[in-house]
Amino acid sequence: MTLPGLTIDPAAATPVYRQIAEGIQRALHDGRLAAGQQLPPTRDLAKQLSVNRNTIVAAYDLLVEQRVATGHTGRGTFLVGAAGGDRPVNPDDPWLGAFARAVQGPGVGNLLTIYRVATSHEGISLAGGYPAGELMPVEPFARAMEKTLRERGAEVLSYGPTAGYGPLRETIAAEMSRKGAPCDASSILVTNGSQQAMELAFRAFVDPGDAVVVEDPTYTGAISALAALGARVVGVPLDDQGIRPDLLKLALARHRPRVMYVQPTFHNPTARVMGEARRREVVAIAARHRCVIVEDDWAGDLRFEGRDLPTLHALDGGKHVLYLSTFSKKLLPGLRVGWVVAPEPVFDRLVALKQIEDCGTSPLVQAALHAFIASGFQEEHLARVRSAYLSRSRAMDEAIRIHFPDGARFTRPSGGLFGWVVLPDSVDGDELFTAARERGVLVGRGSLFHVSGGGRNTLRLTFASSSEEQIRSGVKVLGDLLNRRWPKDRAASRERDFEAVPIL
Repeated sequence: MTLPGLTIDPAAATPVYRQIAEGIQRALHDGRLAAGQQLPPTRDLAKQLSVNRNTIVAAYDLLVEQRVATGHTGRGTFLVGAAGGDRPVNPDDPWLGAFARAVQGPGVGNLLTIYRVATSHEGISLAGGYPAGELMPVEPFARAMEKTLRERGAEVLSYGPTAGYGPLRETIAAEMSRKGAPCDASSILVTNGSQQAMELAFRAFVDPGDAVVVEDPTYTGAISALAALGARVVGVPLDDQGIRPDLLKLALARHRPRVMYVQPTFHNPTARVMGEARRREVVAIAARHRCVIVEDDWAGDLRFEGRDLPTLHALDGGKHVLYLSTFSKKLLPGLRVGWVVAPEPVFDRLVALKQIEDCGTSPLVQAALHAFIASGFQEEHLARVRSAYLSRSRAMDEAIRIHFPDGARFTRPSGGLFGWVVLPDSVDGDELFTAARERGVLVGRGSLFHVSGGGRNTLRLTFASSSEEQIRSGVKVLGDLLNRRWPKDRAASRERDFEAVPIL
């Protein structure tokens, strides 16, 4: 198999692999190649063009990163006919091929896709990972903001310390210490949400090409941040207790990463909670392999059933664990206030990186948030939303039991904002997403959270941002689609259309 008309100029300034990728894009744009068409095997095209096979591999990788093609292990590389997922490829675009790999890979595109769906206000949304708008403490925060401006206006409207507003850092440290994770304000860096905290932690430890161990599936923001840094993401599967220790040991021994990223509490997207014994085991394994743990505790304060468990940071004493958390999920997402707790040698480097990025999080927002917490509004708010989220999670569980087909498994969480659904293997979650959207229901596609290429039969369904009536209506629509498109007699015969990439 060859590509007629494709030529290269070895003497040109443009690298050969980019010439090949752009030539394929031009052929697609001109109609000489079609969306869905399989590209030649790398060896065949290398022979046609008299180049090294690795040059063809690099060209195909670039096409995949630009989302012009998709690669399937064992099957080959196929054209999809779009750049960025929704725009025709124009080979004469002056920006084509100009961007750094950090901003044109599929990880970044997937994050943007999820964000657009999550923030959409169309129909019934079971896709977003954010609090309910009608439960947000708007009026109490407005009073806290007014009080802050009246009493400290000039101070908080000026530049503030890069590490954060002192009183807020002290409040965070006191709350963490009360929960069994002693720390002081000098180890706390306030960030623009936990997304920035995570990105700063990764930047401090990860160079291009470095391996980073994550749970598989995991939070898409972590996948995108690591992709932008050029990291090699190594996914370790989960069981009901969280990341599997046997495979974690294997991954750490084989890849020797400097850092691993985990979410022990209300894992995003599966909503699982790592048991205390497993937490201790994970901390011990990481310590033996001298691997720093980045612990993302994004929803620890949103537990509505069961007992709180010690964080990895608490079990480790904060020696080898960087702890991340946020006010976005439990209060007001628009505040964009999170934090990271780190030992002194790491803390200083994180502050330097934050200084480079943005010179500090808004002093006004931080001071108003501190006033809000000091007035007792946060505890009042948390008591109210925990009760509401418990009722909504139960409504979703009940609706799924009624409407979903046999074989569907829903992980009803003990806290957080969403639950996890594993559907029969015959179900294509991406196809279900499209069909449900046409019926006015948005869902979170599980495939976007997987680093191994799997998860096509999984969904993340959010209960926190919809009423119980909307939850029941939305789940009924999904159930109707599932039972109509994937009846029982097809379940045994339909093959899944992806192959998982080996993770270790």
